[in-house]
Amino acid sequence: MKLTLLLFCAIVAHAAESADGKALFEKKCATCHATETTERRVGPSLKGIKDGKLPDAIGKEATHDNILQKIDNGGNGMPVFRDLLTQEEKEALVKYVLTL
Repeated sequence: MKLTLLLFCAIVAHAAESADGKALFEKKCATCHATETTERRVGPSLKGIKDGKLPDAIGKEATHDNILQKIDNGGNGMPVFRDLLTQEEKEALVKYVLTL
């Protein structure tokens, strides 16, 4: 019973974390990046990131570190978010983007 409760709590915590990343993405990123279609907005669509490649980054893998670096440093028209988001917010965004 305790193990079941512990697993349930872990699942709920993970779901809440993902939801936070999604909500933050919708607030800060969705204006420029589509997630449900491959349409290009101001920036490239992020649909398919979970398949392993970053858009507009020839051959660059979609890894935690590469996505975090892009958030921190911006580039190619993307603003620098290094000081605009907390580390916790950036981690939530990375986790969410890796599900797209």
